[in-house]
Amino acid sequence: MIRPMLVEMVHRSTSGIWAVVAACIALLAVFLLAIYKICKPFFKGADMFRHWPFYLSAVVGLILLLRFGVTMTAVKGMILTLILLYASMSDFKKREVPDWIWVMILILSFVNFQSDHLSSMITGAVVAFIPQLATNMINPNRPIGGADIKISTAMAFLLGAWKGVFALVVGLLLAIVTTAVTNKVKNQDQKASFPLVPYLWIGATIAYLI
Repeated sequence: MIRPMLVEMVHRSTSGIWAVVAACIALLAVFLLAIYKICKPFFKGADMFRHWPFYLSAVVGLILLLRFGVTMTAVKGMILTLILLYASMSDFKKREVPDWIWVMILILSFVNFQSDHLSSMITGAVVAFIPQLATNMINPNRPIGGADIKISTAMAFLLGAWKGVFALVVGLLLAIVTTAVTNKVKNQDQKASFPLVPYLWIGATIAYLI
């Protein structure tokens, strides 16, 4: 009796593992298809596969699955990645971001929502919003874009207080350092505007994973 029971337990365990693997593959495949559909309008044909957003998004999706498994946390992270991917591409290519982006992030905040985190979420949004608004009032000649403020505030609301502030600080530091170095190398004006959303996306991704 013991041996058949062990065989059955091993069989069930193996079946469960394969079910999880199949679910991961299916979820990742849908995610990659969504990335392709988002990136396609911004690139011509095969050029899409020569640019970092496609591969970065795919790697983020894989890391989310490895980190959280087939859970709502992973799915929520993938949806956030897709939203910020579109926003980043739009900001990078057109220097404009649709207003619905921050609304989608705000709605996503209530997916897998836990009420005991609400105070932290509100704190994160306030801490992200007020300094940027103050910066625009103090230095109106070089303001932070309205879309950037809305997106970073919505991100901070979704991530919570310390993760939201962490994402904003990391994004801003990456943007400032990268842009300064790039402009120096290319001998361009250091005061020229630059797309901020791609860097906020990187900061949000790191914060979400930790």
